[in-house]
Amino acid sequence: MWYGMLQRCENKNLKQWPDYGGRGITVCARWAERGGSGFRNFVADMGERPAGFQIDRTDNDGNYEPGNCQWVSRKDQQKNQSVTRKVIIEGQEYIAAVLSDVTGLKTDTIIERAKRGLTLLEVTDLKPRRCLDGLAVGGIANGLRQRSKTHCPQGHEYSENNTYFSPLGHRTCKTCRAEREAARREKVAAK
Repeated sequence: MWYGMLQRCENKNLKQWPDYGGRGITVCARWAERGGSGFRNFVADMGERPAGFQIDRTDNDGNYEPGNCQWVSRKDQQKNQSVTRKVIIEGQEYIAAVLSDVTGLKTDTIIERAKRGLTLLEVTDLKPRRCLDGLAVGGIANGLRQRSKTHCPQGHEYSENNTYFSPLGHRTCKTCRAEREAARREKVAAK
């Protein structure tokens, strides 16, 4: 933690440097001392790091110093990052991760529902919602398009004698189905 904090603020070759040292974030002189004393000062001020916790700056634009740092869980730290994913629901801004924690829904589900313009109750509803606008596989328009095809991808005609419907209503070419089954049996016999 301590070494990573110094690197982010001082090492221009580090990938994260532009977000820390590159925008003026520094480590206080007491914690930046070399020869081991900086690390001892850091531990004296912050205490031992609790398992699973990380260093976090209370003011994201402030420096790494005793009054501006705390130990937080990774989950809590992610909520404070500048890349935190937020959603607008009924004109109100929410952090998607917070809604996810409260509801138990995936963050991506929250974001997708909010993009569709649903209300807060609809976004946080635990009941699965299916989008049947024809763009999703299995949507009404997609089903109509598939049923309008007269031949399978291999070129066999979907005739009354050459069409198999699965229990779920999916249409399959009987010729292709028989070829796949024969190939499977051959593979099993070869073993």
